[in-house]
Amino acid sequence: MLKKVMDDVNVLSVNEEAKRLARKHFFGYVGKCIAGVLIATAILVVFAIFMINDFSEAFSKSSASATTGRTVAIFMVMFVFMLAMYTRDVKDDKCVRNYWIAVMTITLSVILSIIMSKAWNMYAMPIAFAALVVLEIINPRSSMISVAATSVLIVLSYLFSLNPDDNKMMLMLSSVVCNSLSACAVCFFAHKHYTRFRFLLMAILVPLCAQPLVIMSSLAIKKVSIDILWNVLFCYGSGVLSALMFMPIVALFEGIFNIADDFRLSELCNLSNPLLKRLASEAPGTFNHSLVVGTIAEACASAIGENPNLARCAAYYHDIGKLKAPLYFSENQSDYNPHDELIPEVSVSMITSHTLFGEILAKQNRLPSEIVGICRQHHGTAPVSYFFNKANNLQEEGTLAQDNYTYAGPKPQTKIAAIIMICDTVEAAIRSFTPETREGYFKRIEMLVDDKIRLRQFDECPITLGDIAIIKKTLMESLVGMHHGRIDYDKKKRRTSSKG
Repeated sequence: MLKKVMDDVNVLSVNEEAKRLARKHFFGYVGKCIAGVLIATAILVVFAIFMINDFSEAFSKSSASATTGRTVAIFMVMFVFMLAMYTRDVKDDKCVRNYWIAVMTITLSVILSIIMSKAWNMYAMPIAFAALVVLEIINPRSSMISVAATSVLIVLSYLFSLNPDDNKMMLMLSSVVCNSLSACAVCFFAHKHYTRFRFLLMAILVPLCAQPLVIMSSLAIKKVSIDILWNVLFCYGSGVLSALMFMPIVALFEGIFNIADDFRLSELCNLSNPLLKRLASEAPGTFNHSLVVGTIAEACASAIGENPNLARCAAYYHDIGKLKAPLYFSENQSDYNPHDELIPEVSVSMITSHTLFGEILAKQNRLPSEIVGICRQHHGTAPVSYFFNKANNLQEEGTLAQDNYTYAGPKPQTKIAAIIMICDTVEAAIRSFTPETREGYFKRIEMLVDDKIRLRQFDECPITLGDIAIIKKTLMESLVGMHHGRIDYDKKKRRTSSKG
């Protein structure tokens, strides 16, 4: 009975601690982002008044209430947008960065929309620009939220300036609806990982779906003239303009915030990258191992719904720490093994230090934080069994503490890091001992993965047993295909000649 009460108290303490951390995370997020709300509100209010109203008149006593109402309304929209962008996962430290990227993007999108609608045509609002940038850098959910916020902010910018009975009000609302539909279509169709050209092509073609609505809405507000054609052309042109502006802005954000979007990951996976060329030259065994791990990690990530480009890129760079001393790792050795001349304690320190050095080297080369973390986490706190057993055999009496023969950690923090850990371990083991049958592959993979589970290496990441089961199956299919048997043509030829 007492034990049950103590267990309940412990569970309650854990839950209370989780709630405390969640509150701390939320208020920390608000504290870091509220400045963005105030800055964006001030910029949009001043710009909207300058472009749409009489600037000096807007700050007079007679117009003070209208200006105050506009400011408060825009502030509330920006504040709600900040809350909508919040990510509840305490381990996700990127929600502040994502908010600042999104708020800068929608502010720029609203400013461009007002400029284009005033200078050219009311339908020339590049609302899709916000959708494209946020979609590529963050995720589809944030992209849809950004489209909604951009549309509401444009409406508010005009709402306090136009007469509700004025035809321009209907034209503005129609334009916002049509361009928002086009932006939402971009978010809906761009759910796969594209190259830059395919993404650009998709962004140019998708806005065509909104053109029938442009024609219908123009007819609904009694624009039965050549204006219908202009509305269609400008609405489509705004989508093309959004796609063209999207490329340089994303590249700018990639550089400033060191973002691991699909375009950047593809560039990092180019084998002509200086760091990969150095790995191929100084540690060719590690380089070849990394390429194979990249292939199977990509397949595993796709199988459980994670980003395959990130998995492949992380696998290419996960062992760059071995550049510190390539010869101390078996895949880079030929006849000479330096560990034969070292005591186990020194050998372990040389082996385990490659995760720390990999993290340092990754930061020096400004690799994305996701890859930097995997360089450090891909061995977790697992022991270096070979040297532990070697040291234990040399021990005359008693047993050694295994803690001195383990990696420093931390354990994998993400599903991708867990995938790299599994694929790295399995590929190295299969390379040293290749099973002869499919059953042998499965048993080997099962044993290696279950050993990681026994060592509790996945306790700090959100990977599930279902994900691990899928990864095991994917690994078996991938590795059997890579290590399939080949026909011994010389032996076959000898048999044929002997029969003849």
